[in-house]
Amino acid sequence: MAIEICMGSSCFARGAGGFPAVVREVLAGRDPALVAVVGCRCHDACAKGPSVRIDGRHHRVVDGDALRALLLAHLPADDAGSAP
Repeated sequence: MAIEICMGSSCFARGAGGFPAVVREVLAGRDPALVAVVGCRCHDACAKGPSVRIDGRHHRVVDGDALRALLLAHLPADDAGSAP
């Protein structure tokens, strides 16, 4: 899975600056080889930000909770991390 977080000024000001922490939390305990995470400058969707792309598909993400739900919906069920 490829995750791109827009860190352009508009998305950052609307909350994307906190998205890397949410991604780290959701991916904790998962195989890091299965996911590539990058920050990028602009997705050209400034009026609709914050913006995240997952596997090339654009998503408007309003906050950390929405990002968490989006990531969990895209992660494979069999890569849920280690059991407690």
